[in-house]
Amino acid sequence: MSDDTAPLGWWGKLPSWARVGLIAFGVVVIALSAVVAFRVATRVPAIPTGLTAAAELRPGSCLAESALDLDEYTVVPCGQPHPQQVFATADLELDDDLYALTGGALEAFGDAVCDRYLEYRLFLDEDLDKRDYSAGAIALPSPGDYAAGVTETRCVIAHDEGADLVEDLYRPMP
Repeated sequence: MSDDTAPLGWWGKLPSWARVGLIAFGVVVIALSAVVAFRVATRVPAIPTGLTAAAELRPGSCLAESALDLDEYTVVPCGQPHPQQVFATADLELDDDLYALTGGALEAFGDAVCDRYLEYRLFLDEDLDKRDYSAGAIALPSPGDYAAGVTETRCVIAHDEGADLVEDLYRPMP
């Protein structure tokens, strides 16, 4: 009688229930890895570069222009030097009576809201030294748009000394 069985190694020495368990464990690990990769890929959509209307800018957009009052901005990759970055969308909705008291000073109110976002590092890296940066509001609604219900603005962060940013400061909230 000849021995036609080849050595099976460590896998062949395992009981069948252990082999099934290892296979099931491997499938679960692969499935969880795929779910995590999918969530990461879909949670943070890619930000298109190029000329973009101010009202269409997304948090995380790095801007080539330093002005706060443009209708369009050029979005650039955050790895290259840029003067400012959009880090939040802020709702400026006020009670009508309170809005009447502000005299329509949406710019000052928008800047104050964005300053608070910077102060508490909302949507920003928690280790950011906020003393080195300033925040401002762009894409402010006109009084007519505000009366029609458009109340959102975009908050941008810039270096206090006017130096270019060279990294992505935006951190999405969980």
